[in-house]
Amino acid sequence: MFAVISATLFGMGTPFAKMLIEDIEPVVLAGLLYAGAFLGLSAYSGLSRLVRSGHRKVASLDKGDAPWLAGATVSGGIVAPICLMTGLTFATGFTASLLLNLEGLATALIAYIFFRENLGWRLGVAVVCMTVSGLLLSWDPSTGVMSVSGPLLLLMAGIAWGVDNNLTRHISCKDPVQIAQVKGLVAGAASLSIALALGFGVPVDLVLVMALALGAVSYGASLVFFIQALQGMGASRTGAFFSFGPFVGAALSVVLLDEWLG
Repeated sequence: MFAVISATLFGMGTPFAKMLIEDIEPVVLAGLLYAGAFLGLSAYSGLSRLVRSGHRKVASLDKGDAPWLAGATVSGGIVAPICLMTGLTFATGFTASLLLNLEGLATALIAYIFFRENLGWRLGVAVVCMTVSGLLLSWDPSTGVMSVSGPLLLLMAGIAWGVDNNLTRHISCKDPVQIAQVKGLVAGAASLSIALALGFGVPVDLVLVMALALGAVSYGASLVFFIQALQGMGASRTGAFFSFGPFVGAALSVVLLDEWLG
């Protein structure tokens, strides 16, 4: 259930990000999304302490978790969202949502190859299906040629999040809210620093509020539920369930953006 909730919240983020990307630079949006995740979870943590009568014992992060958390933050908090937001400038929200199925595939493959998680024959079928799907989604029927830039960036985002998911699995027994807060703070600050160094400005209007709110839901809350799913199912199975999310994003792209293939 946690995996499905996480996938749904994350999948919703792609079409809404596509709506925002017209008014904001991709790197800036990537930073604001994770800054929103940090702010949203910080508010949640503060409120939960006020209303909670007893303290639930949850293991906190320690120094031994630093390498796993650092790797997950760089790959999933900085590289992946920048690739996704940049890819959205070349692809529709519908296409981008479906291509993000590659995250689940990358998660399962990395778990199998590097961490020896058990996988069956279904993985081979998934590899073939996702490869064919990626080629089909890269085809631009209006020009009759293969569009590479968008799908390539989305592929990189999926692989980076696959790395993130497998690294996060090693610290999934720790407080998921704390993990998401740290990732949000560091990733948000890093991406915004990159954006400012490149000369991009941060909006101070409604776009800023919308980006932070989207980040709190689709990247903050989603990550907490994802980590909870990792605790019980492992990376490969959670990644498989997470493949539900892109279809949510594709459906919303049709409804909200009136998009289809292309």
